[in-house]
Amino acid sequence: MPSKVSKSKLPTPEQYNHFVNGLELRRVRLIEARVQALEASPNPARSQVGLEESYSYRPEEDGFEAVGKFRLVVVDQDSLAEQGSIEVSFGFWYSSELQPETEGFAGYFEVFKEINLPINMWPFAREFIHNTMARMDWPPFTLPLRKLASEGRRKAPVKTRSK
Repeated sequence: MPSKVSKSKLPTPEQYNHFVNGLELRRVRLIEARVQALEASPNPARSQVGLEESYSYRPEEDGFEAVGKFRLVVVDQDSLAEQGSIEVSFGFWYSSELQPETEGFAGYFEVFKEINLPINMWPFAREFIHNTMARMDWPPFTLPLRKLASEGRRKAPVKTRSK
């Protein structure tokens, strides 16, 4: 697992672009999922949705597997009682010219997990969450598009709207 990386260890924009150009997505897999429907049918207009996400990597042959973990929690906005949650983890295996054992790889991954990786993984998580909510017989919650933002967005509540 990568350790905390100081800003001095981060790649330059040119180095990072070279790193990204050397990546190829080879495989996508569902690693784990957990679902709890504590409320039969929450009202999206009276619910708050929180989304937490985290990213890590592990070395793989000729590259690495990026692991994204997403946790969506729905609570009643008045009582703050949890109505349900969905947790899902995906693995994206990338072939890479820069190997995880290479000194400085953790710095590249720090930038990758903030810029490219959420853009790559979010459609998979969003689709899984949407379909899971339908299987829970919940009304649709519209989850937002992924946009680049600061670190603070990772734990901020997600505003939703019913279709």
